[in-house]
Amino acid sequence: MKTITTFSCLYIRALVFSCIVLFCCMQAVYAQPVTLDPTFGENGISVIPGEGVISRLKFDLAGNIFALGYPNLDFDPFIVKTDAHGTIDSSFGINGIAHLNIFPLGRFDFKITNENKILFVGGELFNALIIQLNEDGSIDNSFGNNGRIVLDINFTVSNVNLESDDFMLLIGDYVVEKYNYNGELDHDFGIGGTVIWKDIGLPDISYPTRVKISNDQSILVAGATLNDNHQNSLWFLKMNSNGNLVTNFANNGIWEMETSVYEVFFDNIIEDQNGNLLLTGYANNNSFMCSFSPNGVINSNFGMNGFSYFDDLVPDFYYKKMLQYGSKYLIGSSDKLICVNNDGSLDNSFNDTGLFICDGFTFADMKLQGIDKLILGGKTSNYNFSFTRLNIPPAVSVKQFDNPVHAITIFPNPAKDYLNFNTEQQFEIMDIQGRILLKSEKATQIVNVSHLRPGIYFIKFDAKQVRKFVKN
Repeated sequence: MKTITTFSCLYIRALVFSCIVLFCCMQAVYAQPVTLDPTFGENGISVIPGEGVISRLKFDLAGNIFALGYPNLDFDPFIVKTDAHGTIDSSFGINGIAHLNIFPLGRFDFKITNENKILFVGGELFNALIIQLNEDGSIDNSFGNNGRIVLDINFTVSNVNLESDDFMLLIGDYVVEKYNYNGELDHDFGIGGTVIWKDIGLPDISYPTRVKISNDQSILVAGATLNDNHQNSLWFLKMNSNGNLVTNFANNGIWEMETSVYEVFFDNIIEDQNGNLLLTGYANNNSFMCSFSPNGVINSNFGMNGFSYFDDLVPDFYYKKMLQYGSKYLIGSSDKLICVNNDGSLDNSFNDTGLFICDGFTFADMKLQGIDKLILGGKTSNYNFSFTRLNIPPAVSVKQFDNPVHAITIFPNPAKDYLNFNTEQQFEIMDIQGRILLKSEKATQIVNVSHLRPGIYFIKFDAKQVRKFVKN
């Protein structure tokens, strides 16, 4: 009896020890470090000849990367194209680069259209330019006047928003105007196509710093006001597509908060998959993040009364970027990247500390590529245009199955109209940036994907398995 008891104790100790080792191994697997992806470009970095910075990143339907860069003197911005792994496409433009041959003033942006055209919009002194390129980087002479349209405006462009396929917004310090992509002013927007901030209830000296087109095509604008007593106020408003305030948002369309901080800004807005609105900002060398419900009410369970502060982790308010990362958020600026939980706390499991610092590289834009890759666009320490790819922990929890009986299979792949599964499953379909495009209400073995544009997608099943498929 004593021998049996001793054996039982030893067995229990061994079992407990095995469980501890297994738990530690699981933690080690979960807390994956963020690393440079050596399969991208050359040893993780794709460098473009010349000095300057990559300021914008986009993907086309096939997963190719397009980057908008501009030299240090802001002269002659260009667009470069690589494949999904950072290899320059020499058939695009001239040796992979398409120069725009302009001298922009103010902000600019570009987008890949549904026809795989490349459309650039930027401000010049008292006008704005729309330039369209063909898929190969040549000027699309069928567009406008030999590929370009000049808009006669009377303000300096401080923001450009091209998120909608139906319209674009040009924003100045005191005004916002709405155009279609043929350069025609939408006269049903505001008064004759124009909304002036003071006309919708904001003080005269109100500066919009970020604009976002929400999923319902309404317009979100965040900014600040400098009052006479040199105390700033932050504001956040929502307009419908006609430029009228949405009165059930915040306080008759506008949320406003006075602060004694002199230098304070909002610098980014995203809308998460639950409709919550997340903003980042800057206040006297201190970065912050705040969360609003879809109807403009501060989420009090986020951070401290809706605000979280990150000291000097990501201080640069001009270039701070934010994106959703599974149920969390990535915030990046200069050479730093942090991960924030959905309650506003720092996710210390991300890279073991919650922080990743780039070595010899600073970035101005970032985009998710699939569920475990992050593209950063910026410049190297010797000021060369460049972008890099990081391996990051998957944004979704993925179970590994040794037994193929439990693995979910999808077919056909590539798919044109329908995608089938070998068992009934609930699912979410995401694009290469991790945005959820389609979500099932109940388990099924077939999904209609005919409405998706051709390209690369991911499908995540309720069983936590993820598959990649191509839509033709």
